[in-house]
Amino acid sequence: MNKRVLNMLERVFQAEIAGELPYQTRAKLAKELEEFGYLQFARENLGGVIVTGYYLTHSGRLAYCQNCGDSEVPA
Repeated sequence: MNKRVLNMLERVFQAEIAGELPYQTRAKLAKELEEFGYLQFARENLGGVIVTGYYLTHSGRLAYCQNCGDSEVPA
């Protein structure tokens, strides 16, 4: 997986953890990742405001986590 794809998945993953979904972007890469099955486009009605953006799919989470590399967990 190339660095651009991994960075995009990481940004959406971070937004998911922070509770800031859907992740809003106009990047062409996001559309490509949607076609590949890593992201899902959605429209949300939040207090009368329509918000559009992307969510990670299970495949996207798995692909991201498998490519994160080994990191040490503090004891």
